Amino acid sequence: MRRALIGIRSPGVSRPLGVLGVLGVLGVLLAARPAAAAQQCHPLAGSVWRNPGLSVGLRFDAAGYRNSRYEGDWQGMAPTLGFNHPKFAIMALLPMYRLTRNGRVGYGLGDLALAMRVPVPGFSRGALSGGFGLAATVPTGKASEDLGMGHVMLMPEFWFAHERERVQWVGTLGFARALASGSGSHHSAGPKPIVNPMNLSEIDASISSFVRLHERVSLKLGMYGAMPVGSANVVGVTRIIASSGVTVNVRGLELSAELQAPLVGAPFLARGVLQLGYRFELVGRKSRHPASHHAGHH
Repeated sequence: MRRALIGIRSPGVSRPLGVLGVLGVLGVLLAARPAAAAQQCHPLAGSVWRNPGLSVGLRFDAAGYRNSRYEGDWQGMAPTLGFNHPKFAIMALLPMYRLTRNGRVGYGLGDLALAMRVPVPGFSRGALSGGFGLAATVPTGKASEDLGMGHVMLMPEFWFAHERERVQWVGTLGFARALASGSGSHHSAGPKPIVNPMNLSEIDASISSFVRLHERVSLKLGMYGAMPVGSANVVGVTRIIASSGVTVNVRGLELSAELQAPLVGAPFLARGVLQLGYRFELVGRKSRHPASHHAGHH
């Protein structure tokens, strides 16, 4: 769930034909504006609790990949539902995938992702805010088809956000642990599944910046890294991912597009993420926090 980013490199040529069209559209979206986990989890921004409301949306992912057993591409669509309160924020996401492995196409549900974050008053003063979070994946996807992990994954974290007039920084430091042993799971051959590969046990960190280019347009730049830890991993892989994207907000409607590129670990060849959402405010618009434009895009 947290940051669907990892893989195993192997020789050969990948042909992510089904992905190129989607990535091309995302590239046009990014270039058309002067210019977000992961990242399937954690989808919550550090400042979401400041702007109470209910959010609904759709997330689309597309990537090409190559590992020691398979090469191909996958596309995903996930409805999202989130609720923000001054004292907590929660979100749920259930992906559906089309996965091609060595020319064979399969369809199915992925793992249900759940996340919660709570601000800590002692860390939330002025421009700086922070708190703790907990995310989990529930094995609703078939592990045998590389659509799910086959077990529950728990991911506690610490997060922070620092906000200025035009720039917001959001960072996380977390730990992920599968409720399974290496020998008793399909992770014995390395990080799994293809659509959201993770180590059995790992630490991860991320940093993202949101730069407001216009009242309704923001640019996102980010880095994410994860490293296997402990004796649970039979085969562990470290990965580092760079990302850039753009977010457009218009009267509660939010559109974001993001491109991701692996620097270490090769979890995919390239990945595009497109998100469309609408936010129902539970308070008057006059009380909106200026940084709320970034809510839901970490």
